[in-house]
Amino acid sequence: MAIKVDMDKVTEIIREVSAAEIAPRFGQLDDADIDTKTHAMDLVTIADTEAERVLTRRLTDLLPGSRALGEEAAHEDPTLQERIFAGDDPFWIIDPVDGTKNFAHHKQPFRCMVGLYSGGETVAAWIVDPIEGAATVAELGSGTRYQDQPVSVRSNITKASDAKGFLISYARDRIRKHYGHLDFFADVAHYSCCGAEYEETARGAFDFCAYRTLKPWDHAPGTLLVREAGGYARYITADKNNEYNANATAAGLLCASSEELWAEINEILIPLFT
Repeated sequence: MAIKVDMDKVTEIIREVSAAEIAPRFGQLDDADIDTKTHAMDLVTIADTEAERVLTRRLTDLLPGSRALGEEAAHEDPTLQERIFAGDDPFWIIDPVDGTKNFAHHKQPFRCMVGLYSGGETVAAWIVDPIEGAATVAELGSGTRYQDQPVSVRSNITKASDAKGFLISYARDRIRKHYGHLDFFADVAHYSCCGAEYEETARGAFDFCAYRTLKPWDHAPGTLLVREAGGYARYITADKNNEYNANATAAGLLCASSEELWAEINEILIPLFT
């Protein structure tokens, strides 16, 4: 890592902010506490805005000279993402409530996600359950840990027909339309919370996850968790070396537990994503 940060202290901060700003509002939101952003299903709640506000302050205080790129701040200022990435300062990538639709409708799962970006790459990541406080944490070059215990992907899964994974409805619908079936995989699921999906993949409960909307706050933490757990995170493309980077763009993103599995699923998805 180009910079060092107290990983446990960051976990503590995320847990504290989640306990103060997110958990007490679960199932307690009024209509006035919920708003929409780009469309009717793109929700934001008071928990999102307040948690992001406090996380931004506490995390930038923890690492002097750092900045923050939060999902809600980026929505309010469309130039923020470009300006933050153009600078040289390390910065925190914050998704205060990943799975806001679930949260707003009093459903699980939802997560609080934070990544630390420095020197052109994500160097640390945290995904925390705001209700239980369970944390999955990764540091570049140091592996992935769940509740402070090392975890790894199911690297023995090399064929799509043996794989369980997460596919957004966009992918499921187009696979059925293009191929006429979904029988490529042992099982597919969708949590409406990519943070929880990344956790399950990194911990070996599932084997892959694929996404179309590629915002840094949705994927910078999760891809590091998967990669440090032994998996692969690359853009859905004919270029099989196109590794994920939080500041790049592509038609889609695929994470998988083995290189062979990634290559097979990438071939399945290329016609649908590109």
